[in-house]
Parts: sequence; C-alpha cells; structure tokens
Amino acid sequence: MNIFRLAGDSIHVFAMCFLLAYMLNTKSCNGYSGKTQLMYLAVFITRYLDLITNFISVYNTTMKVMFISIKATIVYLIYGRFKQTHDKENDTFRFEVLIIPCAILAIFINHESSVMEIMWTFSIYMESVLILPQLWMIVKSGKIRVDQIIYLVTLGCYRALYIANWKYRYDTEGFYDILAIVAGCLQTSIYVLAFCAAPMSTHWVKEIKAGCADLRHGKNILGGNNTDKAPLMEAGDDEWSSSLAPSIRNLDVKLQPGSHMGLPPTTADKKILKEQAIFEI
Repeated sequence: MNIFRLAGDSIHVFAMCFLLAYMLNTKSCNGYSGKTQLMYLAVFITRYLDLITNFISVYNTTMKVMFISIKATIVYLIYGRFKQTHDKENDTFRFEVLIIPCAILAIFINHESSVMEIMWTFSIYMESVLILPQLWMIVKSGKIRVDQIIYLVTLGCYRALYIANWKYRYDTEGFYDILAIVAGCLQTSIYVLAFCAAPMSTHWVKEIKAGCADLRHGKNILGGNNTDKAPLMEAGDDEWSSSLAPSIRNLDVKLQPGSHMGLPPTTADKKILKEQAIFEI
C-alpha cells in the first residue's frame, strides 16, 4: 500500500458517496447516466469475483464490498426508486458498442486463459470507456451542473492517482501490468479531453442565457433594434412582457418610415430601410 493508491481509493469512494448523497438529498437522478452506473456495477462484480475465494487484507475486502454495495444502491435509485426522474431522452448511448468489443478483447488479450482472469481483464477494459455514456448525456442535454463537474473531476483525479501508483510500484517493486496501464491511460485521456471540450459544448447555453438577461434589461445585443427579437422572451414572463410590450409597439411605429402618415415610403424612407436591412439576421 502506498500513498498514491490510498489517495486514489479515497477519492474514488468520495466520488461514489457524493453521487449517492446527491441523489438521496435531491430525490432525483436527473443528469446521470444509468448506463454508466450499470457498467460500473458490472466492472466491480466481474473484477471482484475472488471476494469469496481469496482474502488479501481487511482493507482490500472492505473496499471491494463498499464499491459493489454503493454502485448497486445507485443503480437501484436510478432504475427503481427515482426512475421517474431518469433522463431517458438523453441517456441514449448504445453501450453495447463498448461492452462487446471489451469482451472480445478480454477473451483474446489477457494474461491467462482462465475465467477469473478473463473477467478481471474485461473489467479493466470496460472501466476505461464506461464514462462515455455519461459524457454523451451531458453533451446531448447541452448543459452541465456543478455536481456533475465535481463527480467527473473526482473520478478523473482517481485515475490520475492510480497512474502515479503504478509508476511508484514500478520504481519501488519493479511491478507493472501493461494491460491495466494502457487501459488506465486511455481512461484518463478521455477525462482530460472531456474537461477540455466541456466549456465549448456548453458555451451556446451561456450565450442564450446572457442574451435573455440583456433583453430583460432592454439592452441592444445585436446592433439593431429589439423589436424583431421579441420571440426570445421567455414564456410565462408575463409581467416583463406586458410592461415592455407598449414600448415595443410604439418603437415599432416610429421605426416604420411613412407608416405614421399612412403613405407609401419616400426615397429617404427607402434609404433608411436599406440601411436597416444590413443588420437583419
């Protein structure tokens, strides 16, 4: 046992407990992929099949039982107790495209052709990609919450610390597992890419919110008048729309050349209309 593994396990437990506490506190699983959590549960079950046959230490057994128990509870909350809050419309990643290749790789690329070893190898491969359904769900929904950021960051830190653990063990014990290292590096790379891409995928949401806020304050955000942008007002904002609507109507009358006289537009009016057209989208 070294500090890197201890820290990695602690952060991993924190991430799972954080997610469990969030669901119980909010009585909702909205924003979290049930498919990712199912794959996590499958990973722990297939990896810890030796739980009842091999005893390594109290710490090792305790962590195995804790991982399986917490994940099983989270899966129950998503597909049982809080299933009404599960965002099925966005949790649409076809996770069989991950499970089947991982199973095939585990059968043909492993350390030993035994059932226990193949199952362990399968869990290593699948853990490296199981976060993809969760990331897909976030990108598809177009938004990310603070609790989701905390959950993903802690999982990323857990994997990064395990890479440090493997480096430490190689330096001190001469031990290394090439399959676990490659899979771990792949998983960490996915987290890094996700953290880099997340601000871009949610940027348009921030822009829309900023635009709505500017409209509420009567700010001119497009370089033209705000009359043709009235549909951007949020539905149900009756007080705001009723107070601003008369001003918009008056402004619209003033901006229509010749309309206040009931006459066709003059040459000067046509020039004004041509200049205004430049700013239309």
